[in-house]
Amino acid sequence: MTSVAFGAAVLFVLLSYATGIPEATASILRSLGGKEFTVEPRRMRGGGGGGRSGRSIRIRYADLGTIRAACPSIADMSPAYSPGRGGPVFSSTKSWPWARITGVGHEYAAVTDMQIVEGEWFSKELELTAADVVLVSKPLAEGLFEGGSALGRPFDAQGRRFEVIGVYENDADFAYSAIVPYPTAMAMGDTGGRHVSHIAFAPRRPDLAQDAVDEIRRALGSLYSFDPDDERAIDVKENIAFAERVEATSLALQLLVLTIAVVALVLGCLGAANVVGIAVAERTSELGLRRALGATAARIRLEVLFEALFASVCGGTAGVLLGSLAASLLGPLEFTAETRLEARLEPELFALALPVLLVTATLAGLPAAARASRIEPAVALRTE
Repeated sequence: MTSVAFGAAVLFVLLSYATGIPEATASILRSLGGKEFTVEPRRMRGGGGGGRSGRSIRIRYADLGTIRAACPSIADMSPAYSPGRGGPVFSSTKSWPWARITGVGHEYAAVTDMQIVEGEWFSKELELTAADVVLVSKPLAEGLFEGGSALGRPFDAQGRRFEVIGVYENDADFAYSAIVPYPTAMAMGDTGGRHVSHIAFAPRRPDLAQDAVDEIRRALGSLYSFDPDDERAIDVKENIAFAERVEATSLALQLLVLTIAVVALVLGCLGAANVVGIAVAERTSELGLRRALGATAARIRLEVLFEALFASVCGGTAGVLLGSLAASLLGPLEFTAETRLEARLEPELFALALPVLLVTATLAGLPAAARASRIEPAVALRTE
């Protein structure tokens, strides 16, 4: 019973934590890879595509509504455009030799890896009114405002004055950069804003990622007369393959934990079966006497098998209670500062564990039961 109880306790604890492994692992691995999906116009390949060979593709800002409507698998979409090539920027007390200014839509923060570390993101209303507000990258804020808070401070760039409303971090972006609402960037003395430099978007769900990519390719191909399968016409950067590897890794880890749990239970049952086998050897004379008094081989076999099952079930029950206590004492396991693995019970898993316990105990007890049923009364009594 002690052997089975230990195996069942290990099974209980591992099953409790195994249910949360895919989610926790996926969260950690996704943090290592960017979530951004971007579409950047390029140039059509030569010799086809429904238009003039080598024609450059340009995505019009005015067409974004049409593109959104044609992509039901996309949750949010934001244009991006940089007026000019960047240049010096100024605070009220200091200048910085070069920074890049980018205009984006209000959805941009939701579809990229951007993190707001101070202040807030601009609203849709500020975007529509082309407000003179800006968010600056953390390195630029530290250099331009000398370690002080940048919020509410003036920020001058390309002959215009902005008010700083936030500071952000984005490892995928240039270190010294600033972000303004898209219409604000369009009004910064450059007519190029009528065509976006790229579009950032996010699928509604991870499993719709490929659908979202296919939809935006078809929408742009229809609008600008090129073959959606032309890889040179538009450059789509996506993390579908990475997401699939994350899901596969999470599933593999869960299967590994479940395998270890089942092995622990099987070893426990084998230990119980070994004890039953020893008991059969010690009771040889008793079993021989019972055979001599008329007990059938089937009866002896069933009794010994029942003993093995009884020990396994009692040990399993004790193991569940012990495992429950252990899981409650262990509590949430901290993987990272942001990710914790909670112990959760899934009734389906334990409904599966009970048949595994019974089948394993039965198989483990069969050799001892068979050996007991083959005892010859005369030999057993003579041995005694």
